[in-house]
Amino acid sequence: MGLTGTNQTFGITFIASVALLVVVGIAWAIDAGRQPRADLAGDAVVATETPTLSPPATIAPLQAKTATATATTVPAAEPSPPTTAFTAPAPSDPQRLTIPALAVDAPIVPVGLEPDGSMEIPGVSETGWYEPGPRPGAPFGSVVIAAHVDFGGAPGLFFDLRTLEVGSEVTVTDEAGRPLTYVVTERFQVDKADLPIDELFRTSGAPSLTLITCGGAFDRGEGHYQDNIVVRAVPA
Repeated sequence: MGLTGTNQTFGITFIASVALLVVVGIAWAIDAGRQPRADLAGDAVVATETPTLSPPATIAPLQAKTATATATTVPAAEPSPPTTAFTAPAPSDPQRLTIPALAVDAPIVPVGLEPDGSMEIPGVSETGWYEPGPRPGAPFGSVVIAAHVDFGGAPGLFFDLRTLEVGSEVTVTDEAGRPLTYVVTERFQVDKADLPIDELFRTSGAPSLTLITCGGAFDRGEGHYQDNIVVRAVPA
């Protein structure tokens, strides 16, 4: 039996509604594995090469002088008090990461490289410091700390890293209990294939802190996110 009159109008409306739901459902499925994009924020941390120290200038030898006798006896000078040169404490392994703006307060564990050359990722409740690189407090190089964006369907420690604002403070506490505070200067999102590894993992140049996690769309075939979220900071 064909549709006529009101029935025909209802049938057309119903078919259109189903088509709309299908389109919305497809769009939701596509976005379900996608993190909101982290727009570029702040000024880039520009690496400057560690200055080369010039050799000390040669000091000319003192020329001997003959003292002239006088009738006045000069009192002996008081001995100068010993002076102690200030030595900055040597950098030590980081132990804890605190980001107040993101309510992050988590332990730091040392990590290295996977067999394929990628950086190891720590456990879900930890952040990972790239141990082959500089330690926090070193006068040069980029300290790299990474953590999960999510894990097992739940948000990870760096889930909100894409929202961290320029000017926010990040504190790394070392094994001696010293807090080292950094100020965020830059945040960006980049395809994993385009991650500027040489800059982010540099061992020379001005000191900085680099925080890394995953972001962008989730590639179910490869089993990982397509992008990285990167936040960079400088010592306060």
